[in-house]
Amino acid sequence: MSATDPDDSSGSTETAYRAAPHELPEHPVGTLAIVLVYGLLFALGWFAIYVFLFIARGAPTH
Repeated sequence: MSATDPDDSSGSTETAYRAAPHELPEHPVGTLAIVLVYGLLFALGWFAIYVFLFIARGAPTH
């Protein structure tokens, strides 16, 4: 077999890659849920700080 033979199974990585194409891995099932929970907790934390610290202190006076 020659070096340019596409059916050459000499063990080169290029031939092995073409012989076994890789599929893209699927994302974990709960990824979107984790991101949504994180975003919700972040928003609730920000709102709690806003209400209990800034609103509770009132308007700044000079």
